[in-house]
Amino acid sequence: MIQLSLNTKQLQSKISEDQVFYCQQRGIGVEEAVGLIVNGYAKEVMNKLPMEFAVEAQKLLSISLEGSVG
Repeated sequence: MIQLSLNTKQLQSKISEDQVFYCQQRGIGVEEAVGLIVNGYAKEVMNKLPMEFAVEAQKLLSISLEGSVG
């Protein structure tokens, strides 16, 4: 399991290896797969933010995921 820690309210969720494997079978690397999965979870929250906050939050999320796998 890949442990993902989001500092919103110390929410922790696990990305299953099956999800990452599914992406890898379609030619997506592990880091990109984790990013896609995390962004999928965060999309609902991001859509409720004002545009300027959503853009900044997306940038911060992508920065915090860089190098987090492996």
